[in-house]
Amino acid sequence: MPLAIHLAYLASSELRLVIYFLIGGSATALVAYFASQGRGMLSAFITTLPLLTIVSFLLIYAEGGIKTTEEYAKSLLIFTPPWLCYVSIVLLGVSRIGIVKSLILGLCIFVAFSFLLQRMLPGPKL
Repeated sequence: MPLAIHLAYLASSELRLVIYFLIGGSATALVAYFASQGRGMLSAFITTLPLLTIVSFLLIYAEGGIKTTEEYAKSLLIFTPPWLCYVSIVLLGVSRIGIVKSLILGLCIFVAFSFLLQRMLPGPKL
């Protein structure tokens, strides 16, 4: 069966949100498992491996088609610089101010930088 038929079936399924949740939760559990086993490099690799974006692209395509997929891809590029700032703040802050404060600070910077970027660039707004 062609991929398009599977995607169309998934998009029409009443359980699609449950399936999406299970896919995302499984990836998150896998990352947490490897990190807890002292395999931070593997955990980080899985996190940044585009598996989640591949699944996201496929599901967004199934739900909304080409235009929606293109908009999502462009939006990912816009949010990459704020994400890099977030990770850098956590990296630099975890040993200085602790994990919770560095995560909160990183998240606040991510949100502020994201809003700033999306306001400066043309296209749909948050």
